[in-house]
Amino acid sequence: MTQDVSWFTPRKSYYAINLESIAVNGQILPVDPAAFRTSDDRVTVVDTGTTLAYFVEEAYEPLVRAITSASNFVSPIISGKSQCYLIYTSLGKSFPSVTLNFAAAASITLTPQDYLLYSGSHVGAAMWCLGFKKTREASRGFTVLGDLVLRDKIVVYDLARQQLGWANYNCSSPVNFSTAFHPTHRNGSSGSSGDTLIKLLKTVTLLLLMHLFNLYM
Repeated sequence: MTQDVSWFTPRKSYYAINLESIAVNGQILPVDPAAFRTSDDRVTVVDTGTTLAYFVEEAYEPLVRAITSASNFVSPIISGKSQCYLIYTSLGKSFPSVTLNFAAAASITLTPQDYLLYSGSHVGAAMWCLGFKKTREASRGFTVLGDLVLRDKIVVYDLARQQLGWANYNCSSPVNFSTAFHPTHRNGSSGSSGDTLIKLLKTVTLLLLMHLFNLYM
């Protein structure tokens, strides 16, 4: 059973959304809202073709500090250019949750299993590295939320309403469309739950077919 679908209406055709704040263990980071404010040269984009998540410097540095400060039983270490940690217990006991808050009261909460990547062992301890990176020089001003942010979620692209939706889901389980979704539309969108469910079914089916086509071609 999933949670209700969180809906957001992208600003651009490439799914630019309005990120408003970031919280670590429920505590909002002290980041100037201007760091997220959408403009011609500053935007937050959802990109399934990107593996990790990239944040502008004004948000990235406080985010890494907050995660490190809230972590227990770990030793911070830099591996290459990545912020990593030597871990001596389970991820859930060691690291905080991270929540991305968007306009229209939509949000995504990431667990340590979502945003940390196993990178082998070092001096007898497991090493896990953040899947968060600082925005590349060529993309300065862009916050890019890649597949890492969408782990264990069903993502719905509502082309008719120009909306992007997501719901937490155990992706190792089959999807039961008769019970899985209870959509709540934001930004004044309307429509019956039956119509919405049919559109969700058509959209997700299309995405699955496209994925299978790309997989075997």
